[in-house]
Amino acid sequence: MMQLSLEEAEKQYPGPSEFTHLHIHTQYSQLDGIASPEDYFRGCAERKYPAIAITEHGVLNSIPDCYFISKETGVKQIIGCEFYYCDYEIARKKLVEGGKKLADIKTKLPMLGNRISRNRHLTILAKNQIGYNNILKINRSAWQDFFYRKPRINFDLLSSHKEGLIVLSGCMNGPVSFEISEDNLDGKKSGVNITGAVEYVKKFKQVFGEDFYIELQMPGVEGEIELFIKLLQLADDFKVKTVLTNDCHYMKREDHKLQKVLMAIDQGITVDDPNLFYVNSSEQYFKSRSELRATFNLNGFIEKVPVSEFEKACDNTLEVASKCGGFKPDLGPKLPKIEDADQKLRQLAYDGLRNKGLDKDESKYLMDEKMVTYHEQLEIELKRIISKGFASYFLITLDLINASRSKGFMIGPGRGSCGGSLLSYLIDIQPLNPFYWSTSFSRFLSPARGGDMLDVTMPK
Repeated sequence: MMQLSLEEAEKQYPGPSEFTHLHIHTQYSQLDGIASPEDYFRGCAERKYPAIAITEHGVLNSIPDCYFISKETGVKQIIGCEFYYCDYEIARKKLVEGGKKLADIKTKLPMLGNRISRNRHLTILAKNQIGYNNILKINRSAWQDFFYRKPRINFDLLSSHKEGLIVLSGCMNGPVSFEISEDNLDGKKSGVNITGAVEYVKKFKQVFGEDFYIELQMPGVEGEIELFIKLLQLADDFKVKTVLTNDCHYMKREDHKLQKVLMAIDQGITVDDPNLFYVNSSEQYFKSRSELRATFNLNGFIEKVPVSEFEKACDNTLEVASKCGGFKPDLGPKLPKIEDADQKLRQLAYDGLRNKGLDKDESKYLMDEKMVTYHEQLEIELKRIISKGFASYFLITLDLINASRSKGFMIGPGRGSCGGSLLSYLIDIQPLNPFYWSTSFSRFLSPARGGDMLDVTMPK
């Protein structure tokens, strides 16, 4: 397969340059993405692309990073997620609750067993604040209600939170593409008919209307042209628009080797293991529209697909981008609000000092390289913790520990600079007196970890 530089591709294709990537994985797609959100946004800014959709696998963790880099670069952030999709999760739950074992189901009913255990991929984008809120709700339910090996969603869950959403049919492992691929792409009948893909297109079209798009890709793998053609046929039959995505997992072509290493780590095997599952192609990088056109030409698509279909699918990515905007994520602290947290923490601390008989101890002890009494060290810690807004954090942590103790859960002494503080000992977060074993709170007091040293007069 010929490899073109960006400059060579642009010379071959002097057509429209604007494009919007709608299917992107960053480092937040655990062990399935290499580049950072910043890499992609800066890449869009350099190419003058108006927007980009970051679509991690089953998580929304990259949203804050994307939000801030979007503000810096001026590239519109489109909220998205590549969800794990399975309409058989409810059936699996019922079978398991009825005493059935998945292994037996796979043996007796292999097709059903395969569909229960496998996850298709579905690309979902948010148009606005309502759509963003609905993606959050869908994702929460996927993790809390429908988790089986992966956080899964189904059609009923998706359609019940449809407002403000755009749905793309997904990659080659999407529900529509999978049904097509099962139907004779390799010349062998599998028992699944093209009607499976038709039913999915009908369902999505009925619920999402003009906000449902057929997703076209050119990942450089066997059967991609035949699949591309059948997807175009479905789009034409049911009057569904198409979009071209590149399912990017890395920025540059040569990063494909590192991507393979990450996937091997994820699967717990070596890169030379014949059982390693990975995309045996280096095409899934951050291509320009000109490079995508070069791929279309060089990989044989142009011989069977009108170039107008390629251009239309690229232009439609701009249409999707124009539909999206107008949301603001809640990036503030998510700790429960505790009234008078500072005073409550101070009261607990001094109660602990008295209860442990340390309030009358005027001896000097070496703590954090200073000779202090218990009372003096407690004041140092309280002023630092309260000034940095961590009083609620300590109270919440104490509640979690007490709840664990009441249920008989094993708990340890904790770790980190806060865990090694005198305060943690006095309020029973950890059981050991740090005056006899630890000098770790100095890290919390360090200017490099949150500000200047407190103005506390220490005894000579």
